[in-house]
Amino acid sequence: MSMKNKLVLAGVLSAMCASAYAVPVTYLAADNNVSSLAQMINSTAKAAEFSAVAGSLNLVDFESPVPADVTITGGSTTNDSGCGALCGFNTSPGGQYFRYVYGGSVTFSFTDPVDAFGFYVNGLQTDAVPQQTIVYVDGSSVTQTINMPPAINGGGAFVGFIDFGQQIASVTFNATQDILGFDDLLFGRSEHNPNPVPEPGTLVLFGLGVLGMGWALKRRRQQARA
Repeated sequence: MSMKNKLVLAGVLSAMCASAYAVPVTYLAADNNVSSLAQMINSTAKAAEFSAVAGSLNLVDFESPVPADVTITGGSTTNDSGCGALCGFNTSPGGQYFRYVYGGSVTFSFTDPVDAFGFYVNGLQTDAVPQQTIVYVDGSSVTQTINMPPAINGGGAFVGFIDFGQQIASVTFNATQDILGFDDLLFGRSEHNPNPVPEPGTLVLFGLGVLGMGWALKRRRQQARA
């Protein structure tokens, strides 16, 4: 393969790979001063939008042991935050347990990489503490940061994102200096990817096909001059 053709192939593959990775689609909504899921009207509506696109995902509701394919580092599982709804509460229908975190961060690690992630969080006082964030590294080694929606007086929120086709091994939730509860963690591979990422082999074949068409056109021009 000539140097020119190699450069063309590299350009094709680079362009295709760049288009394969995009900014995540976020699903964020919050409600102020809440003490139950029923009061989290904006949050539950946004969670429904997220689920409609992501499809069937794995659920961790903390009513039973955390599945073996997910590890949660940070915080503790409880049924009492010690300071009421202001510091978090359960959102699972008929449940009582949730994950409690006193500042710091919580990291969710997945045995099988995911591209969709979401959960309910409550006890928010974003007017009194620094901005909470969700941080993760996507399949292109780009670090993505998602800011939490603002909520006050023990507010609640749904925080979700879909980074279609990516291979995300862990997600970190930075609670900063707040006392929070979170529950009903959803994670997995989205079912309705509008732009599936091509396999590496497919990218190579496509690039070779482009070069092949270029070579055939060059041969035809040479024959026409003969």
